[in-house]
Amino acid sequence: MVYFDGACGMCRRSVRWLRRLDWLGRLEAADSTSLKDDELPVSRERSLEGMPMRTRSGRVLVGFPAVRRALLQTPLGALPAIALYLPGVSHLGDRCYREIARRRSRETCAPDSVGQGQSSS
Repeated sequence: MVYFDGACGMCRRSVRWLRRLDWLGRLEAADSTSLKDDELPVSRERSLEGMPMRTRSGRVLVGFPAVRRALLQTPLGALPAIALYLPGVSHLGDRCYREIARRRSRETCAPDSVGQGQSSS
């Protein structure tokens, strides 16, 4: 199960892409904004820092490791996901993910402000 910030357009688009890649329906996604704090696998604050995921075995991943694992679960994302486990790529991916998540704000990633001629820098 992946948990995403439903108030964030970028987060919703990311989950839509995961669902498109997951034509076998192996991933479940839940909007963390509609859940109570005790229903999340991590604190609400931590869940807003990066996408949390609870694996079938109960392990909790957050951020880049969660995205990488979610991709691995999809038929079309498995091949690229394998490359994301390489040592240098893994470190760089984690760093990039944290930077994007840190700069993300709900206002700037709202669906009506993204992709409609506004630049993002």
